[in-house]
Amino acid sequence: MIQENIEHVSVYGVLHSPWVQAVLLGLHEKDISHSVQPIPSLSSLVSSGLMMPAAKINKGSWQLDSEEILKSIGYKGIDKVDKRAIFRTWDGVLHRVDNPFEFFHGFSLNKYDHPSILVRGLSSFLRPFITYYFFTLISFLIFTGKRRDPDSFADQFLPWERRLSQTGSLYFGGSSPNAVDLQLFGIVQCHCSIPYAPLLETIQSDPALPQYREWIGRMQEHFAGYKHLYSGQHFRPETPVAQRSSFLERVVYWFGALFMLLLLPITLLSVCALALLPNRNY
Repeated sequence: MIQENIEHVSVYGVLHSPWVQAVLLGLHEKDISHSVQPIPSLSSLVSSGLMMPAAKINKGSWQLDSEEILKSIGYKGIDKVDKRAIFRTWDGVLHRVDNPFEFFHGFSLNKYDHPSILVRGLSSFLRPFITYYFFTLISFLIFTGKRRDPDSFADQFLPWERRLSQTGSLYFGGSSPNAVDLQLFGIVQCHCSIPYAPLLETIQSDPALPQYREWIGRMQEHFAGYKHLYSGQHFRPETPVAQRSSFLERVVYWFGALFMLLLLPITLLSVCALALLPNRNY
């Protein structure tokens, strides 16, 4: 349901999530005042664990799911066929834990805009727990055989390549981006934020994907003022890299990561407890 008279939207999530990126892109496109917090509120944590994105419109309740949030701010829903095709373009993301240091380093660079240095410092200290959570979750998926690379990473993008070729449209939404564009471009940001070279190189240079690359370029031009772009350093036209945390915030982040590593049994038990927490949406 579309919300009326939106004054401000609070979003919980990390910038490496494609679904968080989709919501933030939508808010930017609609020019809606919003803020991003990397740590969930206590009520959100108890109700839904670390699930993201979560969004609170004005002073309402928190809601989950990227598509539902986009619908609340005025976008049309996505049909089931497109949902499956969108999710397929996420293949390869499980490789981001191949290098644990790069994974944690990528999370350490996320910038949190808050006027209080104390709040930013506390957030930086606590954020490694989110990183441990996703590192453990992805590692578990790999251990259980969920990572199955295709013969060619280009295959997952071919349905969208064909659609662009057949319709001749600038965007999947026609003359302007729709929810499909936002989610697909959010996944592009995900692939670029902690890149897996074989996948990224496929998108950059595979001869089967010329229209898809042009679409990425149009999206980058369209969202040139968006401050969380990771794709700008990998595709043309180049755009400024996503804003990064300060050196001090990164030091605090790594201190928090080390502290949680020293308390590894407690950290892992907490991660497992939150992963098994039933989803009770608002």
